[in-house]
This record gives sequence, C-alpha cells and structure tokens, in this order.
Amino acid sequence: MTLRPDNTMISNREIFVELILTPFRAIARAMEVLTENNARAQAVAAINAMSDAELRAKGLTRADAIALVFRHDA
Repeated sequence: MTLRPDNTMISNREIFVELILTPFRAIARAMEVLTENNARAQAVAAINAMSDAELRAKGLTRADAIALVFRHDA
C-alpha cells in the first residue's frame, strides 16, 4: 500500500490497474481531440446549438442541416 497525493491509501492492485489503463485513456483522449477538431464535428455542434426556430427561419429541418454537413462533393 502507498499514499496518494491526497493522503488516501491505494493498494498495489489499484496501482497496477491505473498503470494498465493509462495508455488506453491517453489514446481515447487523443481520439476525442481529433474528433473535436474535425470540421464536420464542429459544424454538427453548431447545428445542435441552433434552436428549431432558427433552423426553420433558414428553411431547414435539423435532419436536412446535418445531411448538408455530410454530403459528398464528388
């Protein structure tokens, strides 16, 4: 057993689990950052921030607006 910075006890098992999980948490965080920086994800977030009235004023439904974000320009 050892002490955490907040003076609570942590077992060897808990230390081992944290050691194993740390790289997976880092990978998950990196993927989250990449997703947040994606232009489409930012556009979807902007659409989700709009009210239904604002979308109606533009002549769009939420589904139509999302479809515009993910359309292919091929």
